[in-house]
Amino acid sequence: MRRISLFLIFVFTFAVFTPNIAQGASASLLLSPSSSKIEVGKSFTMNVVVNSGGGVGINAADGLIKFDPAYITVSKVSDASSIFKLWTTDPTFSNSAGTITFGGGSPGSYTGSAGTIFSVTFVSKQVGTTEVTYRSGNVLAADGLGTNIVDGLGKATYEIFEPVVEEEPEEEVVEEEPEEEEVEEKPKGLLPPIPEIDSDTHPDENTWYSNNRPEFNWKVLADLTGVAFKITDNPKDDPGVVNEGIIETETFTEQKDGEQYFHIKYQNQYGWGQVSHRKVMIDATPPEDFKLAIDDKGDSTNPTPNLVFSTTDETSGIEKYNIIIGTESFDVTPDNVSTGSYKSPVLAPGEYSATVVAVDKAGNTASSSVMFVIDPLKAPIITSVPDVISKKDDLVVQGTSFYSNVRVKVYIERTGKDTIEGEVETDESGNWAFVYKDGLDKGTYNVSAIIIDSRGAQSLSSTKHLLNVVSPSIICSYGLWIILVLLLAIALLVGYIFYQRKFFIAEKLRIKREADELKVKMSKIFYALHEEVDELIELADKKAGLSESERRVKEKLQESLDISEEFIGKEIEDIEKEIKLTKKKE
Repeated sequence: MRRISLFLIFVFTFAVFTPNIAQGASASLLLSPSSSKIEVGKSFTMNVVVNSGGGVGINAADGLIKFDPAYITVSKVSDASSIFKLWTTDPTFSNSAGTITFGGGSPGSYTGSAGTIFSVTFVSKQVGTTEVTYRSGNVLAADGLGTNIVDGLGKATYEIFEPVVEEEPEEEVVEEEPEEEEVEEKPKGLLPPIPEIDSDTHPDENTWYSNNRPEFNWKVLADLTGVAFKITDNPKDDPGVVNEGIIETETFTEQKDGEQYFHIKYQNQYGWGQVSHRKVMIDATPPEDFKLAIDDKGDSTNPTPNLVFSTTDETSGIEKYNIIIGTESFDVTPDNVSTGSYKSPVLAPGEYSATVVAVDKAGNTASSSVMFVIDPLKAPIITSVPDVISKKDDLVVQGTSFYSNVRVKVYIERTGKDTIEGEVETDESGNWAFVYKDGLDKGTYNVSAIIIDSRGAQSLSSTKHLLNVVSPSIICSYGLWIILVLLLAIALLVGYIFYQRKFFIAEKLRIKREADELKVKMSKIFYALHEEVDELIELADKKAGLSESERRVKEKLQESLDISEEFIGKEIEDIEKEIKLTKKKE
C-alpha cells in the first residue's frame, strides 16, 4: 500500500477544491456485529465500519480497538472490501497487548451508514462474555478543513459458550454383515513444516538467564492461516488448536524460575503441522543471603586471614564468587570455598574492607561485606648508617630487631629516582647487617627497613636515616695520574737543568776566552797609545816655546789614557773574578 505522504496529497488536494459544508454532520465508528454467540474454539468475523452521518460525507478515519486476548485472539485482518484505498497506518494487531490499530482515507468522500473500513477474524479461546471496544477514534469530514465529526464510538459484546453434547439413546445392536472399512480421507496437500524458533532474549537453550519475560520469533510462511503456541514446564507439550493469528513473535509475561519449554505449530488450509519445542532456562532469583566473617586464628598480625561465608542458589546454582579486598578484586569458583572459607592472599598491615559477591549461573548476585584490621610486626631498628660516603664507597647498614631468622628488607630512596631494595636475614639474636657494593650516585638518600616473617607478615617502616653521597677528592680519584705527571715533570726539569748547566759552562768558557783576548788586545792598544803619546810628548818637549794651552792638552791626554787604562783593566779583572767565583760555586 502507498504510505501517508501519498494519502495526504490526495486528502489535501480534495480539501482545497471542496467547500465547507459539513453543517453540523456527525459520524460514528461501529463494530459489526455488535453482539453474537460464538462456540468456543471457533472463528468469527467482525467488521469495523463507519457511519458518515450524512452531510458532505467523510474521507478519513483512524482508531484504536481493544479486546481481551484471554477470550479471543486475532487470526487475521483484511482490507480487501475497504472504502479506503490509502493508509497512514495499515490495520495491525497485537494478541499479546489485545489491540488493533488503523488509519486510512480516500481522495473521494464516502456517504453511508455502514461503510466497511476492514474486517477482523477472531478465534474464541474460552467460555465467557467479552467486549471489543474503541479506545479512541477520529472521523474527518470531506469539508475542505478536515473537521473531526466523530460523535460516537461503538462496541461489540460476544458470548462464548461450550456446545452441549446430547446423549444419544442406546440402539439395539443388530449384527450386520461386515462392511468394508471406510478409509479416512486425508487432507489433500502438504501440512505446514515444523517452525524454527529463535529468541533474542534467550539465544542459547543451555544457558541460564535472569530475564523472566522471554520473547520468541519464528518465520511467517505465505500459506499460513495461523499459529498455536504456549509455554509450559513439560518438554513435549502440544499447544492445542487455538489459533493465535498470523504473527511472528510473542513476548511472555513473567515466567517462573526453572526450565521452561516453548511449543509452537503452524496451521494452513490443510490442517495443523507438527509441534516445535524450545527450551528456555530462567532464574530471576538471586542466591540466598549470607553473612561474611573474618577468622585470623587468634593472631591479629596474621597476613592471610580466612574469609568465612556460605550460600546456595536453588535454581541455577552458584557460578562464582567475586572477592574484593581493598582495591584488589578476583574471582574464585565454588570448589575453592567448598569448606565454607577462603584464605586471603598475603596482606600488608592496615585496615581493609572485604566484600564477597555470590554470582549464580544467570548472573543474579547476593553480597556481604565486613571490615577488618591486619596489625603490623614490630619495626626493625637501624643502629648504624653513615652520614656521608663517597660514590665509590660501599654502603654498610647495621641494625637489630625483635625477631630471629626473619627477612629484613632495606630501602634506599632518592627523590625522583627508583628505590633501591635489598634483603638480609637476622641472626639468632635478631641482629643484621646489609652491604650495598654497587655504588651510589651523588645525592641525598633516605635509608629505612621493614621486617617480613615466614608467613609474609610485615612490620611498619623503621625510622628513616639521612645519607649524603658525595664525589671523591681529586687525590682519591686521580692520585696515580697525578704522581705519574709529577714524575714526568721532574724528569723534564732535571734534564733541562743539566742542559742549561752544560750551556752555561760552555758560555762561561767562551766569555773567559773573550775576556782574556780583550785583556791582551787592550794591553796592546794602550801600550801603543802610550807609545804614541810619549812620542808626541817627547816631540813637544823638544819644541821650544810650548804654550800654556798645549801643555794643558798634553797633561789632560796623559791623564785620560791613565784613567781609561785603569778603568778597562778594572772591568776585565771584575769579569775574571766573576768567572772564578762561578767556577768555585760549581
